[in-house]
Amino acid sequence: MTTLAEAPPVRTGAGWLMLATTASGLVNYAYALLLTRGLTPAEYAAFAGGQALLLVRATISAAGIPWILARELAQPGTDRFLVTTFAFWANLALGGILTVVIGGLVLTFAGFREAVVVALASLVMSVGSTSMGFLQGTARMSRMAALFALEAVTKVAVGTALVFVAHLGSAGALAGFVAGSLVLLTPLPLYRHLVGRPAVAHTSFLRGALRQTRLQGAVAVIAATDTVLAAVLGAPAYQAASALGRVPLFASNAVATAAFPLLGSPLSKAAALRSYLLVGLFLTGAMITLPAALRSALFPATFAAIGEWLPYAAILGLAIGLLNLCVSFLQAGTGSSAPVVILAAACLGLVALSGAAFGVAGLAWGSALFMLLAVAALAFHSSVRPGWRALLGCRRNLRDLSGVLALMCLLGLATNPALWLAVVAIGGLAVLALAFPEFAPRRGFAQR
Repeated sequence: MTTLAEAPPVRTGAGWLMLATTASGLVNYAYALLLTRGLTPAEYAAFAGGQALLLVRATISAAGIPWILARELAQPGTDRFLVTTFAFWANLALGGILTVVIGGLVLTFAGFREAVVVALASLVMSVGSTSMGFLQGTARMSRMAALFALEAVTKVAVGTALVFVAHLGSAGALAGFVAGSLVLLTPLPLYRHLVGRPAVAHTSFLRGALRQTRLQGAVAVIAATDTVLAAVLGAPAYQAASALGRVPLFASNAVATAAFPLLGSPLSKAAALRSYLLVGLFLTGAMITLPAALRSALFPATFAAIGEWLPYAAILGLAIGLLNLCVSFLQAGTGSSAPVVILAAACLGLVALSGAAFGVAGLAWGSALFMLLAVAALAFHSSVRPGWRALLGCRRNLRDLSGVLALMCLLGLATNPALWLAVVAIGGLAVLALAFPEFAPRRGFAQR
């Protein structure tokens, strides 16, 4: 049997990037939770729908063209001026198209003011995504981590002030994303000299950029489908549950970003799956078992129905994160993007049909069920299957994953809020040490 010790370790600041990205996800959730007390249900529905579309936009920006830029910059002999110029202008062109699309979508469930704010945030992301690709390609992971953390804090601070002080409603809440995105522009002086006039790069770079965008765009559409449809159905309680359920997706993005340069072997893919599943399963268990007393303290009475939808949203979030990570395996290769695009179209259609036929309940169970089926289908892809085989073929992995499942059961038994919080705190630290080698430097990774 092979061992995880053979997989290349990821230690050059990647662990902190994972922690910062996951923390950013928690801050996003806390922001959405805080806004349930500052926005009316109708305003919150508009905010949640706009936030979901911006998440689609950010996902495409983070792992489409920027990942191609990062890969090219990391290779010796690369024409940095050529690839950086292409990435910069390609991001702006793609950003312009996406801005028009999501601005139009916002108008289907919110007003003109909200659409303008979302469009502005989208345009700023176009430049910020090139900055992140440059930092990733030049191995500045710790700086990326700091910027992600600062972006989240800025967004919450500005958005909170605009909602609770300026009383700008959902438009003010969404304006926080504009302020946060501006933080990601700060690395621009580092590569400004590498950006020239628009030019067409070599064909392989263009093909790779388009392929990455298709793959990540498909995942982003899947991730936002239920929240946007819930806005159309007028279900703010489900949207609040969905926002909480998305926390594992941020962990998935962190693992994928850090592991992307190393995803060449089954063992490296197994290590990425292991890290995500350990964290993702624990977070899912925490959300499903969240005591009613804590839910009541966290959410106002108008969102009392969140407890009904949270189990579905938690399972959906775990599945979306897993799908996102598996798609990164395809991004690291050269295969066709067609399977993922087909999966995205199928999921979109099936979820929409279940929501139309059975309302919010159909949207909830349909989203979770069809996403799990999509993950199962993708597991048979030739770029994904070896990672699963290596993961499940290691006894240590099975032992640690079983331990997290046992911890989930313990959370279910801890009905007292104080006890539940203690189990979450202690268990969370243990899971973090198991999942990321940066936080357990003395622990060996060889199979026993």
